Amino acid sequence: MKNNGIIPKKRRRLRVSHVLIILFLAGAGFFVYYRLSLKSRLRARIDAIAAAGYPVTCAELDKWYSIPENVDNAAYTIIDAFSYYKLWDKDKSKSLPIVGQAELPPRTEPLPAEMKILIAEYIADNNEALELLHEGAAIEHCRYPIDLSAGFETKLPPLSEIRKAVFLLKLEAVLHAENGDGESAVRSAKSSFGIARSLAKESIVISQLVRVACQSFAVTTIEYCINRIELKDEQLVELIECVHNSERISDISCAFVGERCNGISFFKAPESVNPDLINGIPFRPVLELFEAAGLVDADAIIYLDIMEEYIKSVRFPLHKRLDAVKAVDAKLRSKSKIHILLHSLMPALSRITTIDLRNIAQLRTARVALAIERYRLAAVKLPDALTDLVPAYLDSVPADPFDSNELRYRKLEPGFVVYSIGEDLSDDGGKERKRHGKRSEESKNWDVTFIVAG
Repeated sequence: MKNNGIIPKKRRRLRVSHVLIILFLAGAGFFVYYRLSLKSRLRARIDAIAAAGYPVTCAELDKWYSIPENVDNAAYTIIDAFSYYKLWDKDKSKSLPIVGQAELPPRTEPLPAEMKILIAEYIADNNEALELLHEGAAIEHCRYPIDLSAGFETKLPPLSEIRKAVFLLKLEAVLHAENGDGESAVRSAKSSFGIARSLAKESIVISQLVRVACQSFAVTTIEYCINRIELKDEQLVELIECVHNSERISDISCAFVGERCNGISFFKAPESVNPDLINGIPFRPVLELFEAAGLVDADAIIYLDIMEEYIKSVRFPLHKRLDAVKAVDAKLRSKSKIHILLHSLMPALSRITTIDLRNIAQLRTARVALAIERYRLAAVKLPDALTDLVPAYLDSVPADPFDSNELRYRKLEPGFVVYSIGEDLSDDGGKERKRHGKRSEESKNWDVTFIVAG
């Protein structure tokens, strides 16, 4: 009887041990399967990107950013111009507009005599730099000497100097317009667009944002000049072609492709990236734990899926892009905060999309305004509607990139405004954005405008 009582106990202990071992082996097997599955899914996504013709490594990205062989490279001439740029000290330059702290007078008022003299002196001091900028801006192809294979540690092109170059060109255009020299003013405006074009193929987000800023500044240069001086028809045609070409080369997607390559590089070896370059990246021991648990690969898969949706959104019709990126944003926000790497690495691509659309709207309003000036020059009156410009001055009335309707046009007393409703999708009657002063509720409502007050 005693033996009969002992034997079952021993069997029960063996069975529990077996169960624990089986559970452990099953758990280990499941974890190995899970990790291999993650690796396989991640590899499949990267292979699909490569099959679509896109770079997937930073070394491939560096080769992807290329210009044709045996052509002049605008970058070297533009960079050479920077070495001749003579910046005044702060005390002397603060009385200058654009490059200093002074403001240009309203569009209908002439330059103060003292300001005009100061601008002329500054332009004379920078004559050599300006001539090289004009030369570089006229060269079609550009590839700045940067090494994109360095990933997040890539040394950026001279973006600050590029912005300063466009500021200098606007200052030159202001002086030419004030002197009544339309031909030279047009040259300065066109060169501003040429400097912006030098960044068109840069697969870096900040470079594309600077390109957009330079194009925007070039449009304001045209707006200033056209309010100061009557241009000839052939000069208006030159500017229309220049503005239209600027829209054609405006493609923010190359920056998204570059961002994705950097992301892939990071997820392959997150511990090798300087944590100071990316906010929110955990310390190395935590990263190693993430890698061991498969969280790095899991985040990488979500990251690539979301980046793919952002890149696809750029192929949508313009007026559908905002809704598309907002949907992707919502998907990103829905991801748990445990995906630390995902949330740390993902840039504000929806905001960049909005800025890009606003830039396209600005380019289109400028093109239409220049066409109106051609019409007025020929008919000695303003058109009653934008359709009056078709087909003699425009193939068709450009669509507002924010709602797909035709750009708006309104006669003023005197002059006119061409405008887009902007990202708030509210038609504010061509209300100009206030660029200075305190922000108020009223200043939040504005349209993307091009105004000719005369």
